[in-house]
Amino acid sequence: MSTPEAVLSNTLWATWERGPWLRSKHWDLTFLTFSGVLVIIPLFLYELIGTSATFVNLFIAGVIGGPHMYATFFRTVLDEPFRQRYRWLLLSSVAIPVLVAIGAVWHFRLLVTLFFFWASVHVLHQIAYILECYDRKQQGKLQCWSRCIDYAVVFSSLYPMATYHFIHDNFTIGTTLLLFPSFLKTPLIVYLATGFFVLALLAFIAKTLVEVRLGTVHYPKILLMTVTIGLALLITSYSGHKLEIAFQGFNTWHSFQYLALTWYISTLRQQHGEIASPWVQRLSRPGHFGVFYGVNVALTFGALVLIGMVFWLSGLSFEHSYYIVVLSFLLMHYYHDHVLFTRFADLVRA
Repeated sequence: MSTPEAVLSNTLWATWERGPWLRSKHWDLTFLTFSGVLVIIPLFLYELIGTSATFVNLFIAGVIGGPHMYATFFRTVLDEPFRQRYRWLLLSSVAIPVLVAIGAVWHFRLLVTLFFFWASVHVLHQIAYILECYDRKQQGKLQCWSRCIDYAVVFSSLYPMATYHFIHDNFTIGTTLLLFPSFLKTPLIVYLATGFFVLALLAFIAKTLVEVRLGTVHYPKILLMTVTIGLALLITSYSGHKLEIAFQGFNTWHSFQYLALTWYISTLRQQHGEIASPWVQRLSRPGHFGVFYGVNVALTFGALVLIGMVFWLSGLSFEHSYYIVVLSFLLMHYYHDHVLFTRFADLVRA
């Protein structure tokens, strides 16, 4: 005769196996959740092998950061239905390289600060997109307050320790100290950020316990949130140059997730006849990920040529030339993704 504990254990195991997963248990855990282990790669290169921060940044950019950035444009600029529906988005994108160039010349420190803030929001927005897709996969309608708790704890997880670094002028990207208003350099800001996160975390824990008791808990989503919150707290615990390297680790995980999601979404769209470009269709065929990745790597290294041209023609420093080119494409990638991260039907199919 089964005990209540055995029945509960079997029920929880069945719920875990059933998911619902975005693609499959193996795919979700490999490419979305447990790929969080990739955050250690930049720290490993910097700490154990003894490479410089510059080498770490360039290596990550070439292998994963750059390819994930250029992959966006296969779903936006090179996709005719997207161009027709979001023409305003693509036209307004032209302003971004202009503003980046002006910022690099006029106020480089402000440009780097805005980039970093937008980058942190972008990384967490991707997690929120995955969480929303999990919610839409789950049977039943999730209450608005439940979503608000999930988003509150995820979006606030980076900032308790980050604000501490800001008020102590301990947050640099390369040789550039990020801007933070003087009137906000007070411990009160840290207390407020920490207090909000702790309240959101307690609400999330309480909500999850209720969902477990009611049998409505979504384990794949809860696991991804737990990994995200844990890694956010871990990377912001570093200081000095290690803090920049640790955030590069978060970017490595984010980029890996993004490439997996983009490739899977592209194959789904190709199977449903939603891609108009014959070239993008060929790149999106199952089994052709290597070609897709290779094209994006080639685009990444092509940007090096463009950086060299800007450096040679403009007379600016290499650092300024690098950021003008990279941030022009990177911020357009962020801008386009704010729309792509609302297109849940591209991933969640009937």
